[in-house]
Amino acid sequence: MVSLKPRKFELKFSSDIKYLENVEKLSSKVARYAKLTESDSDDLGIVTTELVNNAIHHGNNNDPDKLVHIVFTVDQEKIELRIIDQGSGFNPDKLKDPLAPENLLNESGRGIFLIRNLMDGLEFKFSDTGTETIVTKNLQ
Repeated sequence: MVSLKPRKFELKFSSDIKYLENVEKLSSKVARYAKLTESDSDDLGIVTTELVNNAIHHGNNNDPDKLVHIVFTVDQEKIELRIIDQGSGFNPDKLKDPLAPENLLNESGRGIFLIRNLMDGLEFKFSDTGTETIVTKNLQ
């Protein structure tokens, strides 16, 4: 087992995709710190980018006056990623099944499905100030 000192990594930025490069760099830094395999590192990058894109486009409606806040917490057991936007939220139970025949050719709608399959946990918290998406990746 690899010994990891608990550590937090944070980034806060305006809702603009020009910050995605910084997001990808932070995700890579976290993956290196947690000593993830190349495959798990790629998965973390995909999930982080997908969630940030969702926060910018769907949560904050591309409003540059609204912020996206990312917090990675790494400890011996897991990586926890929290992405907070300032949007009004959504109902996860109303998401269309991306595997249903009528949705197979849709250009969007696979992000949450993908995240559920790449990570070990996915949770949403909705409030008057925004949406917080929490994903976990077990390290054990």
